[in-house]
Amino acid sequence: MVLVFSSHSNNSEHVLREVQLALKNHLPIVQFRIERVVPSDDFAYYLSTPHWLDALTPPLETHIERLITAIKELLAADRESPPSDPREKSVSAMGSNELAGIRPESSISATPPETAQSDAPVRHSHLPTDVDSKVATAANDLAPLLAEHRRALGSQIQPAVEPELPLNLWLNFPRALIAGYGSIVEAKIENDRALLLEQVELVLESNGLAESVRTSCRQVAPGKTAYFCVEVLAVTPGNFVLRCSVKAMQQDQAYAFRGMVPITINTVPDNANLVVNISDIQCVRGTTSNIYSGQEFGAVKVASLLPAGAIRTLNDLLNTTFPQAFGRVPLEMDYEVSRVDIAISAAPRTTSWFIPTKFLDRRETGTKLKLDPIEGSDGVPAVHLVARNEFKIGRSRQEADFLTWFWPRSAQHDEQTRHLSKVHVIAARRGEKLTLRDAGSANRATFEGHPLSEHQNDLIDQRGTLILGHEYQLDVTPFDSTLSGPLGIRNERLWNGPPATDLSARRGCVRFIPVNSGIAVYVALWLFTDANFGCSKLNALVLTVPRVAEVEGRFHYYRQNFWIEDLVGGNGITVDEHKLAVGEIVPIVSGARLRIGDTIFRATIEL
Repeated sequence: MVLVFSSHSNNSEHVLREVQLALKNHLPIVQFRIERVVPSDDFAYYLSTPHWLDALTPPLETHIERLITAIKELLAADRESPPSDPREKSVSAMGSNELAGIRPESSISATPPETAQSDAPVRHSHLPTDVDSKVATAANDLAPLLAEHRRALGSQIQPAVEPELPLNLWLNFPRALIAGYGSIVEAKIENDRALLLEQVELVLESNGLAESVRTSCRQVAPGKTAYFCVEVLAVTPGNFVLRCSVKAMQQDQAYAFRGMVPITINTVPDNANLVVNISDIQCVRGTTSNIYSGQEFGAVKVASLLPAGAIRTLNDLLNTTFPQAFGRVPLEMDYEVSRVDIAISAAPRTTSWFIPTKFLDRRETGTKLKLDPIEGSDGVPAVHLVARNEFKIGRSRQEADFLTWFWPRSAQHDEQTRHLSKVHVIAARRGEKLTLRDAGSANRATFEGHPLSEHQNDLIDQRGTLILGHEYQLDVTPFDSTLSGPLGIRNERLWNGPPATDLSARRGCVRFIPVNSGIAVYVALWLFTDANFGCSKLNALVLTVPRVAEVEGRFHYYRQNFWIEDLVGGNGITVDEHKLAVGEIVPIVSGARLRIGDTIFRATIEL
């Protein structure tokens, strides 16, 4: 294959795809450059060699002769032993196969991983690279998603010993899930402990469903079981995870558990040939596998559950109820918090606030608040609150809002970090909607097991797992505002800040927490209006700070300024030696010193 390389071909997906196909079929590529252009990240990977046939100076005809000679020599060359890596055949028998700027490291580099390499991340050699193959590989991300969930569960329990949870969740799928049609899911919540469960709530969510489903009951007595039957609307065919969240009160403690189940949503079969196509339809079945084995649920062909000829029309399929097969959902603790702190986290909703007199002249417009620990900060990460319309996720400290380094740093973790792009994924706010898209990354990204596209936005309308480069996993959780409306500050007219032109249709915030890595350098939160903070995962912002209450306080973004308030029951917050009283709210400016728990943070505001 001859690649005529120019600025046009450098930006052409069609040309890139031809290169991919050539490499896939072990064809040699002659690189004929007619413009002095730096290859894009994708081409830099496939054309990983310093050797080109340059045709940069006129006349072009003289270079064509050289090209013809090179092709003849290449055709005459002995190609009986193709290399194991197709990139080795790229370009006129050309030198090194390493991606420019990438070198293996036997020890941890002092250079941060986002700058220890070129702009082009290391690609996974085992991953398909064709753009069209993203759909084929998407289902592969369901496996690490579920595997990580089982790993998290395994870390909480001793081998062969079930965790002491106050409840068990079982699901049954009595009908096939067909895209565009409604179905039902049966659930039962068991209380096999000696204490009463109260305010029990079950939420089912999946990207394959039109919306999340919520149901509840007042209580489940000891030794009893509550049964639920909920309607769901499947909208997208494919393999998905069904996220299950259970909340309940027991005595004065609130518990939240989460689990996940693999589900298959079928494409609508051709009604004219349904008898033939029925062999492809699958339904989700609970199994008799041991809990936490990873095989609690599986997809089974419906033809194996029914007599031959039992389904002849689409109506028959939609209305057929399969034999009952409940499966037990593996659950992990999401958070535990006292009833009092739950009340604190939701209050005050209607109270007005007051700016202390000494802070009335403080104002600083910005879209990013950085809190760097300066005292009592051993092991405490910095905190970044980002109030922009876009939130960037990647390995570059200069370009990304959330830093995706595998942490703590090691030679192995740095190598994994190199598989991620400087900006890998971009989250965006569009009115009330939140979206995700791939930022043109080399190793792609998936949300809830399905691929993100550069040209199409995926909605963040529920909690889910974002996987970058098939390796780095992020728990993404949207939080609604804990306020019933905009801030009501009694003496706001005395504060000479910018006008209230930044009111957003979207309220609350979005939390990002690494699943298979520690927090690297700082905690980052995407803030729209307000976010509670404390040491419990009940909060949008989780602070691992000594002597911080489960629910400590609340940050706000209002009139293009960042604010902070204390909440009832916290251990106290001070701003520049002023201890906040309940109901007081203070604008934050650069240089301010905030004491939260036993740690003092210095604030910096950025535009």
